Amino acid sequence: MTGQNQWARKKAELLANGKIFIPSHIKLPYPLERSTAGPAAGSLSITLSFHGKNIKLEVCKKHQQTFSLQKNDNTYQIFKEGREFLDHVILLPTPFHAPGQIFINLDNRCIYNCAFCNRTTHSFLQKYDEEIFIDLILRASKRHDISAIALTSGIYPDNSRIITMMGRIIQQVKTAIPDIPIGVEPSIFKKEEIAFLKKAGADEIKINLQLPNKYLFDKICPNLHFDTIKTMLRASVEIFGRGKVTSNIIFGLGESDACIQDAIEYLAKIGVVATLRKIRINQNNKEKIEKALSTTLPQTTAERILFLASEQKKILEHHNLTSQTFNTMCHSCGCCDIVPFWDI
Repeated sequence: MTGQNQWARKKAELLANGKIFIPSHIKLPYPLERSTAGPAAGSLSITLSFHGKNIKLEVCKKHQQTFSLQKNDNTYQIFKEGREFLDHVILLPTPFHAPGQIFINLDNRCIYNCAFCNRTTHSFLQKYDEEIFIDLILRASKRHDISAIALTSGIYPDNSRIITMMGRIIQQVKTAIPDIPIGVEPSIFKKEEIAFLKKAGADEIKINLQLPNKYLFDKICPNLHFDTIKTMLRASVEIFGRGKVTSNIIFGLGESDACIQDAIEYLAKIGVVATLRKIRINQNNKEKIEKALSTTLPQTTAERILFLASEQKKILEHHNLTSQTFNTMCHSCGCCDIVPFWDI
């Protein structure tokens, strides 16, 4: 096994497990991050790097975890079941969700009820308006380690409010910092909304198909429309260009490898680079997902994570696409997935 494959394999093992125990005696140089949206909403996480690979793991208080973080003098290690698994581990600061980025969630409330999300109707973000977000971004952009900006959001009370807010924030930030790349991750239902965000100054866009086929989509996201999202993805490529549009495809719900490969292939054909993500299961969403699917969720292995990423790389190469055309959001961050052309 080559060095690159060795480290990718170890990252896949960590992703398959998803959690890490940190003993109370270890004093961390940076605060843990609390997620405000998605499956991990409300949980604490830590961002680590080893041999050029980034990973974000949920922090657990139970000692009986497979993986644990240890400190020896000024270095960190990850142990697996009591044995050293990784050395020379670096802790990365993520004051704004992603290393090297100001990745901001504008609202963690959502009117839709996708089974994998930990939905909330209350938000500390209610006290933030456009001017506060703009001021926060401009002040944070002065950090030496910031090279990109990304905006995401739930939908509350509707997507028009969020799209308008995103556009206004982007316009003012781009006026102040014209050269910084900006990515957006909105819920889009009209081609005009895509054009609005592009005109405002967005450089990259992420519109999430979420599930690899309509059957799973209708089970997990019954209040959204699969075909509308596919139409918006095609329109996004027209407006933003090939290699500047990405879309989450979640796996680990019992679908076949061929199902995932077909979804990656479809997106690549229209110029979209998939963000291939193992479903994050926790005590808040497991019951909802299994009820929606009427089945027990299978375990997702490191081998499958690596296989699907390798297949994605082949498909992208065939369509002359790469994850390296992105400067913002998930492909650039690399913490939650095995990213083709970065990790393998």
